[in-house]
Amino acid sequence: MKVLVMSDTHGYIFNAKEALARHPEVEMVLHLGDYCRDASQLSQLYPDKKFEYVYGNCDIGVGTISADKTIEIDGVTIFMTHGHKYSVKWDYNRILSKAKAENASVILFGHTHVAVIDNVDNKLVINPGSMSESRSSKSESYVIMEVAGGKVNADIYYV
Repeated sequence: MKVLVMSDTHGYIFNAKEALARHPEVEMVLHLGDYCRDASQLSQLYPDKKFEYVYGNCDIGVGTISADKTIEIDGVTIFMTHGHKYSVKWDYNRILSKAKAENASVILFGHTHVAVIDNVDNKLVINPGSMSESRSSKSESYVIMEVAGGKVNADIYYV
């Protein structure tokens, strides 16, 4: 299954629509917060895609939407969160502990607006960066994950 991972759209969905146009084979979209209502809007525009999302520190009035979510895709357990509750701007200690408690092998978070794919403590750690305002020397970004047979391959793409 191909999965588009995005975060930090902040009300600007043009780049998200561009990413979906570039990758029509994507079956699922994971939005990691800031603004989760963008994910809701995108899910209405793309009813053929499955959407999962969490709220971030800039989301208000989210109702029953969770800050954390653990999902399984093709035998892979994935912990997704925005990251602000786990101090991801400083280190990965708290988010690694939570992922371990959730028995997740993949950790997805946003918040920093900087894309990264890393292996830490036998966990695949992925931050897709920001779809609206990159804080790195590169442009806005997202991640495409391919999940098959209990394995995950992930690549960063720039808008």
